[in-house]
Amino acid sequence: MAAAPATAAPIVVAPAQSRFFSVPAGAKLIEPAEGSPGVTFPKGFLGSGLAVGIKESGRPDMGVLCVMPEWRSSTVSAAVFTTNAFAAAPVIVSKEECHRSHLVGLVANSGNANACTGANGLTVARAMRSSCAEALGIASENVAVASTGIIGVQLDAGFMSAAAGRAARAVAPGGGGDFTRSIMTTDKYPKESAVELSLRGGTIRIGVCAKGAGMIAPALATMICVVTTDASLDASQAASLLHDAVNSSFNKVTVDGEMSTNDSVFFLASGASGVQVAPSDIPLFGEALKSMLLRIALMMVADGEGSTKIIKAVVRGAASDQEAARVCRAIADSPLVKTAMHGGDPNWGRVISSAGAALAGQSLPNSSLRLCGVQVVAGGAASRVAEKEWGTLVAGMKQPEIEIELDLGVASGEGEVFFSDLGHEYITINAEYHS
Repeated sequence: MAAAPATAAPIVVAPAQSRFFSVPAGAKLIEPAEGSPGVTFPKGFLGSGLAVGIKESGRPDMGVLCVMPEWRSSTVSAAVFTTNAFAAAPVIVSKEECHRSHLVGLVANSGNANACTGANGLTVARAMRSSCAEALGIASENVAVASTGIIGVQLDAGFMSAAAGRAARAVAPGGGGDFTRSIMTTDKYPKESAVELSLRGGTIRIGVCAKGAGMIAPALATMICVVTTDASLDASQAASLLHDAVNSSFNKVTVDGEMSTNDSVFFLASGASGVQVAPSDIPLFGEALKSMLLRIALMMVADGEGSTKIIKAVVRGAASDQEAARVCRAIADSPLVKTAMHGGDPNWGRVISSAGAALAGQSLPNSSLRLCGVQVVAGGAASRVAEKEWGTLVAGMKQPEIEIELDLGVASGEGEVFFSDLGHEYITINAEYHS
C-alpha cells in the first residue's frame, strides 16, 4: 500500500507519539513498516480496487469489499449515514433498500458523488449494487453502495454497472489496500488501521479504512468508512458498538464545518475467528473500536486539505453538555481561530471571542482558559503570563498537536472537538477541485 508522507502528523506515521491517541490494554496495534493491513486483516474478507475510468487522472476509482462465501450466512452488520437533506443516491439506496443488519458486500466508487442526480442517480446506484451482487452470487439487498467525489454530475448506469461487476470479480485476500485507494479523492494518503484484541474466547481482529480530507464536520464527516471484524457479534451488539464509536470519533471532528451529502460508515462482522464476543467483552471491544475510529477521524483532520495541525478544544463548566458542544463547535469552526493556529499565533483572544459569540447574552466571570497547557485567562480576565510560560506557549503553538482548554465556570457540562488549522492550501484545493 502507499505510505503516508514522512512529514505527516504523528497520528498518521507514529500514533504512539500522538497525545490524542492510545489503544486500551488488551489491544495491539498492527502496523508493519509497509503500512496497515486494513480491512482485510480480519479473517473472512476479500477486497479489490480498480481504475475503471471515472477519474480523469486514471487513479483507482471502483472498489468492492466482501465477506468470503463460507462466512456470509453468519455475518452481521450495521451502518450509519449522513443526515444531510440532499443525501446522495447511494446513501438513499443503502439506507432504505438494503438489509443493513446483514450486509456481506459493499461496492464503492470515487470521482463522482452521484449526489443531486435525481432518478438517474438512483438507477445508477441500484445498477452498481445489482451488478456487484450478481458477480458475488448474493442478493442485492445484502450489498451496500457508496460514492464520493464531485456533486451534480450524471453517470451512465450501464458503464457503472459493468465497472462494479469487474471490481466484484477481482476481489482477493489482502485486497483491502486496493479497496482503500479506490475510494480516495483529495486524500494525501490511505487511512487504514488494524488491531488484534484478546478476548475471553480468543484473539479477534478489527480493521478500518476510510477516505476523507475536506468537507468534514460533526454529524459524521465527508467520508466513506468501513470497519471489519472477524469476531462473532449479534446485530444489536454491532449497531450499538458502531453508534457509540461514531459518536466518540467522527462526530467530534471538523475541518471546515461542511457536512457532506455522502457520509457513510459500514461495520461488517464475519465471525470467521470463531470467537463469540461475550457480554463481558463488550466494554473492551467498544473501547478498541472507539480508539480505532478516533485515529481514523484524526487522520482525516491531519489530512484536512492543507492542514498542518490537529487542535483539540475541550470545554468544561458549561450549563449542559449540549452547550459545551455548541461552544466547541464555535471555536473549531472560527476562521480566525483556525488561521491563528496555522500561523502559530498564541492569540487566545480569538478563542474567547468565538466562544462568547456562542453564548451571547451570558456573563462568565468565573471562566478560565489554558492554551498549550499555559493559563492565559482566569476569573474572566487575562492572566499574567511569566516569561518562561510564554516561551512554553510559543513553543507549544509550533507543535503538530495543540490543546485548548476552556472552563466556563457555570456548571458541569463538558464537550470536546478535534479540528484542523486553516491555511493557503485549503483555498487552493477547493478553488480548483472539480474532479
